[in-house]
Amino acid sequence: MNLIQLAVRQPKTVVVGVILALVGGLMAILQVPIQMTPEVKSVVISVNTFWENASADEVESDIIEEQEKRLGNLSGLSSMTSTSKAGLGELRLEFQTGTDIQAAIAKVAQRLDEVPGYPVGVLQPVVEGLDPETRDYMSWVAFASSDPDYDMSTMHDFMERRLVPRLERIDGISEVGMMGTREKEIHLVVDPAELVRRGVTYSELLSAIDLNNDNYSGGKLPEGKNDIRIRSIGRFVNTQEVGNLVIRREASGPIYLRDLATIRVGYKEATTWARSRGNYMPYFNFTLEHGANMLQAMGNLRAEFDRLNAPGGLLEMEAKRVGMNGNLQLIVDYDATTYVEDAIGLVQSNILIGGSIAVLVLLLFLGSMRVVGIVGISIPISVISSIMVMVAMGRTINIVSLAGMAFAVGMVVDNAIVVIENIFRHMEMGKRIKAAAIEGTQEVAGAVLASTLTTLVVFLPILLIQDSAGQLFRDIALAIMAAVGLSLIVSLTVIPSAAATLLR
Repeated sequence: MNLIQLAVRQPKTVVVGVILALVGGLMAILQVPIQMTPEVKSVVISVNTFWENASADEVESDIIEEQEKRLGNLSGLSSMTSTSKAGLGELRLEFQTGTDIQAAIAKVAQRLDEVPGYPVGVLQPVVEGLDPETRDYMSWVAFASSDPDYDMSTMHDFMERRLVPRLERIDGISEVGMMGTREKEIHLVVDPAELVRRGVTYSELLSAIDLNNDNYSGGKLPEGKNDIRIRSIGRFVNTQEVGNLVIRREASGPIYLRDLATIRVGYKEATTWARSRGNYMPYFNFTLEHGANMLQAMGNLRAEFDRLNAPGGLLEMEAKRVGMNGNLQLIVDYDATTYVEDAIGLVQSNILIGGSIAVLVLLLFLGSMRVVGIVGISIPISVISSIMVMVAMGRTINIVSLAGMAFAVGMVVDNAIVVIENIFRHMEMGKRIKAAAIEGTQEVAGAVLASTLTTLVVFLPILLIQDSAGQLFRDIALAIMAAVGLSLIVSLTVIPSAAATLLR
């Protein structure tokens, strides 16, 4: 007994199969990640090197040029661009399509280790598998105060030590950045007249500060069964220790740093700023974790903001500690999920409207509610079940995949119309309904299969394209192929079974 005969003679089994397909599709909708656009895995690596207070020319000559010499002959490298800014050097390395991104990152890090050396103050280069030109943030959040006189840019330490670790632990958040803050530092305002009067050179002053502001390991000292670790602690803790630093010892007495300079606690010069509603304030930006659900991640983030902003929470305690005449608050200024929800809602409404119009057109031409109902059930079965295929292929729900489902709405009814019309023709020949359903479906099964395969073959090349364009349009091809492929199964099983049961 072939599949068509089994479907006609076992309608209850077909109903159970349809229910399972719909339930599976609905469960997949609840689990599949929802994003704005498909994830495009570009083989691009960024290298960022920070050198505080350095000019763009110094960054280019002392950092970028040395790095380019080592990275220029990497295998598989298709292009390399560099940007030199004040205090920052950026390299963008684009590799050939198909290159293993993790292996490429390892090669880049290995070549960077071959750089002979960097000037004093240059931080270790940061290598990331991200494209700096396409990097986008899911949210920008202002760290505001109700006290207009309080300088919020001085909250860098609290944001970095107390808030960033707490926010990075939220599910779906891969990175938390900050903008518009200034780090705390100790300012030494040197008196040139005192240097001249005491005969201390500027280089001697710097050497004394560098030599004494550090901790040194002295090894270990065996003591029975124990090993005692020895360490000389010399790093400054407060301004008093800085002032007590001895620069030189003379017969008249030691020369302290406080004799040569004024010591005070200050903040670094602002290099970035952010402004909202006419006021300067620091900001957080959040990057979505790879493969995470944007809507769920943003919901978790907002829930954490509510806990921090609540009375008696961490922000209220910090405002009281610093003596602020007001309260601290986290305010969401930009939320990408609003655009995602609007775009997805628009596409979903288009799917419903398109399906309704397709049913009305069928009613206009077929003139039978029962026939239209039989053909119309192929739309939700094929479209909803196709989501299971998307989940199985590791794809997400986004405006591109939903657009593919919208396109497929008008295509999934083609096979059903061919089958139901041929069944109706056999009924007009005087055959019994079950015989007409079986014979009518078998007669056009080959043609329906050929028609479906031609549609699948048209979209198959898109799945083989590996570059960014191919990855971007892969979801729309998968959605159409899944829906049309499932419509073939529906037309050969559900349609004849429904026709044998409902038609008279």
